[in-house]
Amino acid sequence: MIRPLFSASRTLLSVLAWAATAASAATLDLQPGPRCDVPALTAPVAPAAAADRIPDSQAIGGSRNIAWAWLGSPTPRYGHPALGSDLHGASLHVRVVQPDGSQRALALELPAHRVFEDRTLRLVDLDGDGRDEIIVVESDAKLGSSLVVYGLRLGAAARQPVLAQLARGPFIGTSQRWLNPAAIADFDGDGRLDLAAVTTPHIGGVLTLYHYQPPTLEPVALLRGLSNHRNGTVEQQLAAIVQAPGRRPALLIPADGLRTLRALRLDGAGQWQDQAAPLTLAAPVQRITAFAGGACVLMTDGASAQVRLRD
Repeated sequence: MIRPLFSASRTLLSVLAWAATAASAATLDLQPGPRCDVPALTAPVAPAAAADRIPDSQAIGGSRNIAWAWLGSPTPRYGHPALGSDLHGASLHVRVVQPDGSQRALALELPAHRVFEDRTLRLVDLDGDGRDEIIVVESDAKLGSSLVVYGLRLGAAARQPVLAQLARGPFIGTSQRWLNPAAIADFDGDGRLDLAAVTTPHIGGVLTLYHYQPPTLEPVALLRGLSNHRNGTVEQQLAAIVQAPGRRPALLIPADGLRTLRALRLDGAGQWQDQAAPLTLAAPVQRITAFAGGACVLMTDGASAQVRLRD
């Protein structure tokens, strides 16, 4: 049964009205700095087949069982330009590392009423089994977006690995409504990775924490008033993890309007809690790039600043 994210039957709606308050004397410090250029990475050349990926997307290289992954089969069948284009992916492609070191090509095609409304795949070993899972946004013509985890499983017949859906979060419940992944970390300190995403980041964004509980991604903590995307742009990285020794990960993320930064952690009750007073910026956020103890914030006016959480 498909369960919309904002179904009235869900008891999680009770936390949407929760008001965040500063939890400590921590501060967010801002220092003007050099431009937040993305460092050039030395990486193997992507397979030639990845040249057919959807426009403005990336082929992602992995270091475990998946060597490469990308989105293909661009299609205009879901006309929602949140990412700057009506073209979205209809297929997921991977190159799987074989026992002899060779690579095997696999692909998964979506049904005609769905697309991958994303521009970058996320390869992460969510369950600690040494194999990567693929985290991606999938959108339905009637139900809007859902966060989905794909991975490799042995096929029933040939006993060869096939791409399969491992877990799915609730659909938003309305067409043309999107969500943007924010971060992956062990936010609650239980030793397992969690997923954070902002639902409807352009119209009253809701920061949602998901537990990976196959076959579901279970929403467990919600907080309104956040955004990690500028409507109509391809850039999706507008949030960053800040890790301090002995502390749970903090999420540095803009509020609605993208001109205020907040630093959030899960508290003992499992709810998002501000760790410092919000920080007002001179211009909206364009991109946030993490570094040790903080993040570099590139703004739409071209200025950059280094932001650190002092706690």
